[in-house]
Amino acid sequence: MNRIEAGNQATKAVAADVRGQLVEPWLEATRAALGEMAGTEVSVKAIYKAPGQDKLGELNAVVPITSSSLRALILSFPHHTATGLARRILPEPENVDETLVQDCVGELANVVSGQAKALLAGTPYQFTFSLPKVVVGPNPIQLEEGETNLVIALKCDQGELALRLVIFSP
Repeated sequence: MNRIEAGNQATKAVAADVRGQLVEPWLEATRAALGEMAGTEVSVKAIYKAPGQDKLGELNAVVPITSSSLRALILSFPHHTATGLARRILPEPENVDETLVQDCVGELANVVSGQAKALLAGTPYQFTFSLPKVVVGPNPIQLEEGETNLVIALKCDQGELALRLVIFSP
């Protein structure tokens, strides 16, 4: 085996490790939160790293994270997806307004973060988090030097959404 093949295998091993130890718990947390709160199933469309800003959604819940590998979770929604989920979650769907939609987006991110924190406790990816802030617009956070986005593009019966982890690049 030459150096290039060995390097490619090492890169694949690291990617598999990140997927198993980091991505899967966040996916499980997202599926649990949306399943319990909105009665919907979530499936993965794509997983990719984005070195720059992605214009993922119109409503973004930014959850600051403190850990050795993560800086933030951003749960992003097109407006119609966020509205559809809010109507499922809230007891009076006919009274859902923009403020309630934004509150639901923030609460979903809070629950996803709490679920993921429990799943990642005791692992190299354990973390603490602060309350989410909902940001309207496509670029809710600026990447700093040495950071990248790990984007998990998702879909459910109400539309598309994305889970973006702002990670420190090795």
